[in-house]
Formats: sequence, structure tokens, C-alpha cells
Amino acid sequence: MKKEEFLKRLKKRLNILEEKEVEDIIKEYKGYIEEKMEAGSTEEEAVEAFGDVDELADELLKAYKVKVEKNEDPIGDFANKVVKIIDQLIEDFSKKTPKEIAGFVIEIFVILCLIALCHIPVSMLVELGSNVFNILSSPLNRIFYTIWNFVLEFAYFILAIVVFARIFKIRYLQNVQFESVEKPKKIQKKNLAKKKEKVIEEKSEPKEPKKSCITSFSELIIKIGVFFLKFMAICILFGVSLYLIGMGLILAICVYLLIKGVTYFGFYLVMISLFVLGIIFFSILFNFVLDRKNSGLKLAVSLIVSFVLLGVGCGIATVEVANTEFYNSPPEDIQIEVLEEELVMDKDTIFIGNISDYKVDNSLENVLVEYHYYPLGNKMATSIHKNENFVYLDWSVEKIYLRSELLDHFIDDLKEKKVYNYYIEPTIVITSNEENIETIKANRQKYYRSETNYSSCNFVRTYYVEMIRENASLDEYSVVLSEYDNDSLVTVRLDSSLAKNLEVGKYYEFTFKTYQAYVDTDILDIFEENEVVAVRETDKKAEEQIREDSCSIFY
Repeated sequence: MKKEEFLKRLKKRLNILEEKEVEDIIKEYKGYIEEKMEAGSTEEEAVEAFGDVDELADELLKAYKVKVEKNEDPIGDFANKVVKIIDQLIEDFSKKTPKEIAGFVIEIFVILCLIALCHIPVSMLVELGSNVFNILSSPLNRIFYTIWNFVLEFAYFILAIVVFARIFKIRYLQNVQFESVEKPKKIQKKNLAKKKEKVIEEKSEPKEPKKSCITSFSELIIKIGVFFLKFMAICILFGVSLYLIGMGLILAICVYLLIKGVTYFGFYLVMISLFVLGIIFFSILFNFVLDRKNSGLKLAVSLIVSFVLLGVGCGIATVEVANTEFYNSPPEDIQIEVLEEELVMDKDTIFIGNISDYKVDNSLENVLVEYHYYPLGNKMATSIHKNENFVYLDWSVEKIYLRSELLDHFIDDLKEKKVYNYYIEPTIVITSNEENIETIKANRQKYYRSETNYSSCNFVRTYYVEMIRENASLDEYSVVLSEYDNDSLVTVRLDSSLAKNLEVGKYYEFTFKTYQAYVDTDILDIFEENEVVAVRETDKKAEEQIREDSCSIFY
């Protein structure tokens, strides 16, 4: 800024003082500028030494105890600022070369790109919230997710605007002054001369030149980069806060289990270590955001102690897990509840759903659909609906609650080092006459193998190879198989790519691809209705062998 422009703006800001006082102040500052120029400073450097004109004027008016009442017209004030910004930009651009304008465009583009990158952690938090709220039942999950998404996106939008406006102002609008229309109040003239002398004396030594917030494009990139890191740190801090809350709840559960006599000390030690590590991580990020220093020694000791406890806890937990029995079913004393619904079908009816088993009862003309589930604390209901020839075997949870007897059962099992798999999703069993069952299977196979409804899953069965015979003309092998607990021998055909490495007298795990959740146990039916995708030798004996009757996950 030039000397004349600086003095002109300072004079305008001090116009509520007496004219004599204003002239004296302007004369003094004019002398300061000329002295600095004589000492070797440029005109711009001499002016910059006094800092922002508005701040300087405010200090002078404050020293004179002059109160300025701003005009209460925010719309007009905002319009005035916009007009000044536009005028200043037009004036600056008219003086710039094409090269400088291109540099300006590139800078703006880089700034916008860096701000856009800040949306990555926001998207991660939105996705995290989606996964968390999906635990809740509908419509609560959608309501909470919508609120969560709106808050994060709105916060990002506001923050992006503020950051861009701040950078733009610092970088490109340093010379734009925003004055509001002011109404002067009466000035106390008592001792005004003394006050003037005091102010001039205080201002006799010019301020040190204020360093520009961004003096070059590289510094601008560095500052934006630091802001980006801090923004990501704030987002991570939010996630770490949720983690600490969750870990706090887990520790409370651990204390409750310990009081009840459940002695998984290794697991408890691991949870404590993870909670402490979360606190350390939170502290590091928090101090980084607030530009505070971390105590290196304290931090190192905390991390070492936490990792040592974590290692010890994992070792103890490994022994405890090894001594625990795991059962892939609920306890036997928990009774299954059954929901039944009878349906009428024809030859084109297609049942859509995760059917777990089929039962033949030739006395039935219609189809009996049974939902088998364990009442672990939820009240279940059928939700079967039809659409043309499709029958959708859905279900719903009417009430979710925690049964105290189930919780006591779970704790007693843990005391005995036993863990059971408590199923929540019901198993669906179809019962009908043999003709209907065959029709249902055929229709489902046809439906799920279509291009639009293609859906499959894999299951594994173990067989013993009794004999192998090659059919060179057909590029396949005839293989005689048996199961360890079944003396029957069955001959199946396998493609040469799968059968050429088989050896007589060994067990193999056959992996099948199927298009239905339930599969027959008959060997011939399995090989005819499903596709063999892999064969692998196994040394598992007797009950250890894998013999899956259905897919655990199927859509």
C-alpha cells in the first residue's frame, strides 16, 4: 500500500475526532513513514510496519475513549463489502499480466482440490455411521443415519466455505478495507490535548512489520496442507472418541463379568491395554490440533507399558481360549420355537428365501412353511408375501429385549469355559408331498441360475477314493467314492482337470457351487445338481472331516 492511500484511509477512520487532532496524527505518521524511507525502506515496507489501517485507527480511538456506534444495517453492510471486493478484484486484475492471471486460476484450483480432499475423512465417517446404525432395526437405523449424514455434510460445507473465504481474503483481498457507516457520539474534550500527546508518544515507535500470513504460493500450500492434516485429525478424534466410549462400555461389562466370577483375565488385560492405547492416541491427536507439545518420555513410557500389557494379555488369553469349548449351536436346554404357515402352490410357484431343509409328507396337498428359531430375547413373526408367482419367505422381529435367564445362562457357560453359538436368524423348513418338493427345488434352481438372479454359494463334502477309471474319449474320469461312515460305493463322473491328480486310497475335500441353501446328502444328487469347483486332499479322519449339508450364507 502506498503512503498517500494509507494516510487517506487512516484520516477517514479518524474523522470523528476534531479536525486539529486528526491533522496532528496524520502529520506524525507521515513523518514516521518518511523517516523509514530515508533509512532505506521502500514506501510499501514503511507503510506495512504499522499493520492494518483499521486496527491502528481502532487503537487510536480507543486511547481517546471514543466509542463508535455502527449502523445496524447488516444487509447494506454486506452489500457494501461485496461491492468493494468486486471493485478491488476488477482493479487488481486490470493490472495483472496473462501469466499472473493464469497463476491465480491455478492457485484457486489447487485450493479447491485440497478442500475437496478434506471430504475423504467425512465420507469415511459417514460410512462408519452407516455400518453402526445398521445394527438398529428399521426405521431407527434410517433416521439416525440421515441425521448423522446431514450433520457431517453440513459441518463440512460450512467449514469449507469459511476456510476458502479466509484463504481468499488473506491471499487476494489484503488491500480491501471494509468500513461500516458510523455515527459519531459526543466526544469528551476534557484533557483531550493530554490524550493526544499520550497517543502520539505511544505511536512514536512504529510497529515491527507484520509478517504476511501467506507470502508465497509454496507457503500457501504448506498452510493448507497443515490445515488438511488438522482437519483429518479432528475427524479421527471423533472416531477415537466413539472408540473410547465403546471400550468404556466393554470394560464396564468386563467388570460385571469379573464380579460374577467369569475369569478371563487375559481378555480383561487386553481390553484395558486397548483402552489405554486409545487414550494415548487421543492425547497425541488432541495436542497436535491445539499445537501443544507432547511429553516424549511420558509418551514413550506409556506406549511401552501398554504394549507389554497387551502382549501379556494376548498370551494369557490364548491359553484361556485354548481351554474353552466352542459349540456351533445354542445350548440343548434352550427350546426351539416354531412359527407355521400353510401355503397353496402351483407348478410355477417360486419360493424366494433361505430354505434350510425340505421334508416329505405325502399326506399334505399344500406347502407347510416352518420358521424354527430360538427365543433368545426377541419376538419373531412371519412376513410371507406373494407377487405373481413369487412367494417371498421373509420374517420380522416384533420386539427386541434381553431375557435375564438367558444372560444368567450365558454367564454360567462362561464360568465353565463354554461358548455357544446363539442363532438369531430363523431356519426355514419346507414340508410337502414329494411332487411339490421336487417342483419347488426345480423352480428355485432355474430362478437362481438366471442371469438377473444369479446367486450361489459353496459347500464342502469329504469322500474317500475307492477306484479311478479314465474315459479318454470323453476327457473325464469315472471315480468310485465312499464316505467314512457309509459302506455304499457310488460312481461319479469328474472332468479330467479335477480328477487327474486323485489317488486311490486317500480322502479328498470336494468343494461344490450350489444355487440353493439346502443340498441333499445323497452323493449322486450332490454331483448331479451342483458344480464341483475344487478338489483338495485332506488328512482329517472320522468326525473331523468336513461334511456340510447347506450353505451358511445364501441370498
